[in-house]
Amino acid sequence: MLLGLFAVATLGLASCGEKLLTPAEVQAEITKGIDAGKAAITTEEAAACDASFSARVDEQVAAKKAEMDAQKAAEMEAQKAAGKKK
Repeated sequence: MLLGLFAVATLGLASCGEKLLTPAEVQAEITKGIDAGKAAITTEEAAACDASFSARVDEQVAAKKAEMDAQKAAEMEAQKAAGKKK
């Protein structure tokens, strides 16, 4: 498919008086496009991974904070109850 697009582009340029690309130049353009696509995918995957990691860390921190707050509240209630029994 990429070769077809480059062939059409090459023919279109030739009709405008531009020079035709050699097979090596066509291959270089294809390789350049593939490399750019790989870089974009890698960047996108890294960003998604970072966002996912941050979300998991934030979730675990919030859970631990809630657990500590609940434990602190239970200890305060236990102290109040012990104070009333005396």
